[in-house]
Amino acid sequence: MQPRLVIVGFGNVGHAIARGAISAGIDAPSEIGVCEPDVARVDLALEMGLRVTSTSRLAESEIFVLAVKPQNFATVAASIGTVGADGPLVISVMAGVGTDAIRAALGGKARVVRAMPNMPAAVRRGITAIASDAAISEADFLRAEQLFQAVGRTVRVAEAQFDAVTAVSGSGPAFLFRFLEAWTHAAEEIGLSPETARILARETLIGSATLLDDTREEPEVLRAKVTSKGGTTAAGMICLDDVATRPAGIDALMGEALRAARDRGAQLGR
Repeated sequence: MQPRLVIVGFGNVGHAIARGAISAGIDAPSEIGVCEPDVARVDLALEMGLRVTSTSRLAESEIFVLAVKPQNFATVAASIGTVGADGPLVISVMAGVGTDAIRAALGGKARVVRAMPNMPAAVRRGITAIASDAAISEADFLRAEQLFQAVGRTVRVAEAQFDAVTAVSGSGPAFLFRFLEAWTHAAEEIGLSPETARILARETLIGSATLLDDTREEPEVLRAKVTSKGGTTAAGMICLDDVATRPAGIDALMGEALRAARDRGAQLGR
């Protein structure tokens, strides 16, 4: 018997989805299948108690998740073949590949939901945006949401916003980590040892994120609580908001980064 849930591509996202489904009691390990060419990843799946299956048998499952790279989708779709409207629910976590393109590649009738989780799904603190079109029932939406609520929170968005979602929450963790790298390096530049700089910057980030989560206050409120007029924080803020080198300061820089990520997502879908 084919596993109920099959994950096509067992990379970081696929691994997180499987762990979440097991931890939340949605599926037992034996009810989850994996299609993956990489031997090391297959071994990891087997160690988790998952089953290895092939794309040619996906039509026998209830749900399958497309967690492959967008540039590999055409080849994967050809190996899957036709998926009917009464076949498995197809959930895609691929950036830049729209519902219509996925459905067309699978024969034109498949029920397709797009989802965009992010890296913190690995520790069940992810945020996943979910979208589809009129072909998807509320029941199918709820099935997709159940799967991704096992690795964090979900939010429904219009599919037209998916490239923006990818930029904000999909790429967002990398932007945050890059900021932490710069922060740590800057701490060394002003005289701290590498280890002390790493600990101070890292724990400040983690503690501040926890404070934001626990208090539910807006970031501008918490920022104002730290920033005394004429004080040390205010002096640093002047540099972050420097409009001499970039109009609108750090806000403009963040906008540039998000637009670049959004536009690249759109390019991948063409």
